[in-house]
Amino acid sequence: MTPRVAMPAAQRRLYSRLRQLLDTPGALRGTLVQSRQRCGKPTCRCASDPEARHPALLLCFSTKGKRTSVYVPRDWEERVREWVARYGEIREVLEQLSQQYLAQLKARQE
Repeated sequence: MTPRVAMPAAQRRLYSRLRQLLDTPGALRGTLVQSRQRCGKPTCRCASDPEARHPALLLCFSTKGKRTSVYVPRDWEERVREWVARYGEIREVLEQLSQQYLAQLKARQE
């Protein structure tokens, strides 16, 4: 195993960024989707007019091939947006690290 000091600077920066991301609580896989839904009240305008439906934010994701969506309450919106963004950033850093290690592997095989 290569000690961190022997790693190229670009890899050390990526590992540092990954540690920072993982030290901050909250990472959530999924996509946020704006939707318009009925509230369920029979006297509400949204029951008869599709244009009057209420805006709703949904977190959409799939598990074992099954698509699922979860309603995100307004007071949770900012928090969930941060979690989804953090997950995407973690994934991007991992992909960059993977590409660097793949390049190292190919260089040894050539």
